[in-house]
Amino acid sequence: MRGVIPQEGFTLVELMVTIAVMAIIAMMAAPSMSNLLERKRLDENQRDLINILSESKSQAILGRQDVSINLNSIASNTPTSFNWKAASNNTLELKNIAADGTQSSLTATTLTFNANGVSTNITQDTLLSICNSKINKKKILILTKLGTLIFKAEETC
Repeated sequence: MRGVIPQEGFTLVELMVTIAVMAIIAMMAAPSMSNLLERKRLDENQRDLINILSESKSQAILGRQDVSINLNSIASNTPTSFNWKAASNNTLELKNIAADGTQSSLTATTLTFNANGVSTNITQDTLLSICNSKINKKKILILTKLGTLIFKAEETC
């Protein structure tokens, strides 16, 4: 009589159970991964806006000429015109901030810096907020009349 030879490895049932458990874990991780990607997209969009504002102000000072920023365009940048557009799921909102703190909507989508680095087409400090509709978060910047950027805490949309 022959003895039973031990078999190594998984049986088909064990393999199917392992795959099912891994699928459940992957499904639980998918929403948080999506939120992480959206948060990174929002952060990257804010950094791009900061870079465009800083670069255009520097270009205006160095070139001793007015430089404009179109906040709703993907056209190529030139020495006197910079372009920026919000990424998908992100929207940009501009508001004037009065001395008493009240805010009013701003319809202009172009900002201009003069040779001194001062923003010429805004009369008050301007709030720029980028809102991501999927994660309901917004990043806020304040552009002062003198061209300085102030960062505010992240808020909900």
